[in-house]
Amino acid sequence: MNGFYGMIGNSPEMQKVYKDIEIAAKADIPVLIQGETGTGKELASRAIHECSNRINAAFIPVNCAAIPRELAESELFGHERGAFTSAHRDRKGKIELANKGSIFLDEIGDMDIFSQAKLLRVLEEGTITRVGSEKSICINTRVISATNKQLADKIQKKTFREDLYYRLATFQIYLPPLKERRSDIPFLAEHFLSKARDQFKRDVATVHPMAMNRLIEYAWPGNVREFKNVITRAVISCKGSSITLDDISISLPYLDQIKPNTSVLQDPVWLSFSNETSLNEMEKEAIRKMLGNNQGNKRRTAEALGIGRSSLYWKLKKYRLS
Repeated sequence: MNGFYGMIGNSPEMQKVYKDIEIAAKADIPVLIQGETGTGKELASRAIHECSNRINAAFIPVNCAAIPRELAESELFGHERGAFTSAHRDRKGKIELANKGSIFLDEIGDMDIFSQAKLLRVLEEGTITRVGSEKSICINTRVISATNKQLADKIQKKTFREDLYYRLATFQIYLPPLKERRSDIPFLAEHFLSKARDQFKRDVATVHPMAMNRLIEYAWPGNVREFKNVITRAVISCKGSSITLDDISISLPYLDQIKPNTSVLQDPVWLSFSNETSLNEMEKEAIRKMLGNNQGNKRRTAEALGIGRSSLYWKLKKYRLS
C-alpha cells in the first residue's frame, strides 16, 4: 500500500487521522498534533502542508527541544546585524523563512516562556520582530505544532502560556500509539521490509506468521519509529527468505507483553517418565516440550528452562532438535 502522504495504515483510528488532516489543511488554521514519541507527528504535519494550498511554499520543521534557550529567539524570529556579538549580518528566522508556507514546531512544550510570548504575537497579529530591531514584519505563516507532553500540566506549573495553547490548538489531531492500531502492523511490516530489502540488497520476502504474531502482541513503547528499526535490523540479520521469531527477538530483548508460559513447570504431570528413562532422555523431552510451549523461540525457551542461550544451542545440537 502507498499510504496517505507517507503514513501507513487502514485502521479506523488512522482513517480518522487522515480525515482530520484533510479538514485542517483546507481550513488553513493553527493545528496542534498530539501523540507519543514515534507516532509520526512530523509526517502528519507534512501531510497537512501538502494537502493545503501552501504546498508550493516552504515547509520548515523546527525541534524546539533542540534549540539552546539563549538562541531560541534569534533562531525563530531572526536578528539584525549588530544585535549581538556574533550577528555580522541580517538573518531571517525560521518563521520568516516559512512565509506563505508552513512551520512545524515540534516539542512545542519545551519552548521558553519569552519565545512563547513572541509566538503568540505571530498568531494574533501576523507579525514578527527580529532581535535588535523595532520594526514589525508582516508574515503569513501557517503554524503547526506538536507535543508528546500534557500541556495542561505545564500550564498548571506556569511554564506554558494558556493563551498560547488556545491559539495553537484551534484544531487538534491525535495520533494513536501503535498498540491502539494493531491491525496496521502487517501493512507496516510489509512497507518497512520492502524498503530495507531494497536498501540492503537482501533477499527477504516475508515475515513468518509466528514472528508476525509476536509483532502484533508487543506493546511498542517506541511506536512506528521503534517498529521500523526492528524490521530493518531483522532484514539485515535474517539468514533465510523469511523473518523468524529469533530475528525479531534480537531487537526486542524485553517483550513486555509476551511472557514465557512457565506455569507448566509448576505442574507435576507436565512430563511423565518411567523409571527406566535416562536423564538425557528426560532433558531432551523437557527441551522439546518447552520449545513447543514457546513456539520455537530459543531465547524465551532458554529463560524458561533457566539456562543460557549458548547452552540451549549446544543441547539442541546434541539432541538433534534444531
